Amino acid sequence: MTKRPSQALPIIWGSILLASCLALVTLWNIVIVTDYFRFKQLSGQPSFGAARWWILAIGCVLFVAIMAGLVVFVVMLVRQIRTNQAQQNFIDAVTHELKTPLTSLKLHLQTLQMGRVPLAKHGAFHDTMLQDVARLDMLVDHVLDAARSEGRRRDVLLVPVSVLASMKEAIAVVAGRYGFDPADVNVEGPACVVIAEPHALNLVLVNLLDNAAKYAGPSPRIWVEIVPVAKMVEIRIHDNGIGIASGQLRRIFQRFYRVGNEITRLRQGTGLGLYIVRETLSRMRGKVEARSEGESRGSTFIVRLPGG
Repeated sequence: MTKRPSQALPIIWGSILLASCLALVTLWNIVIVTDYFRFKQLSGQPSFGAARWWILAIGCVLFVAIMAGLVVFVVMLVRQIRTNQAQQNFIDAVTHELKTPLTSLKLHLQTLQMGRVPLAKHGAFHDTMLQDVARLDMLVDHVLDAARSEGRRRDVLLVPVSVLASMKEAIAVVAGRYGFDPADVNVEGPACVVIAEPHALNLVLVNLLDNAAKYAGPSPRIWVEIVPVAKMVEIRIHDNGIGIASGQLRRIFQRFYRVGNEITRLRQGTGLGLYIVRETLSRMRGKVEARSEGESRGSTFIVRLPGG
């Protein structure tokens, strides 16, 4: 495995170099000014003209500008390292996501081609292959949705949408994907209406429910609350899954980012789902927030949209 560049090294070296430059220039200025006043006291004559004081002042300003530029450079370098790491994680995830269903499809097709499978088992083979195709289709949709979010923002047609109706559609999709009864997802709250784009709202809810189902605990439990708050409507999706460390609650909405622990590495995913959720809601004047009491303590995702 290729060794990933460390973020700590450029931060440490950058901090040391900046501190050294600051200390060096500060000491130089102390020496210059101290020698000036000492010489003036001994000779009774000023050793500096106004022009030299201006040169010293301009030099200090330029030094501050250089220091600010170095700080920006170090920050940009660290961000680039993070982006490279995230892109590498994405490539690894997509490679795995593509290879697994493709290998399964190839094996099933080769087995059927050999003619050694009883007719009674053909249906099971076809079901498995359809699941693999659906998995590939979902992967492609995620990549395309992320690409659309990256591009120029398009205007969306916002209309009143029933939250309960959209939630039921999303639950049916995710239940079919993971093989559980849609009735297992408890939905509480009044029949609220939000101002949104129907397809976009469905995309958001499917991604959040898929995330909850994917990382659910040994006894999966998902429940939803619909809560009117002032002129907004909150959709709270709770799960009893792996939870999220406090330091990662904001980062999980970044493109390609995945929570770094052993459980997430075993789950399929590209790190695009929550990024798509955030960008899609932003186009509909909505917001999303993640809450968790810590690892292995479940998560709550809160979607806020204008009420209808």
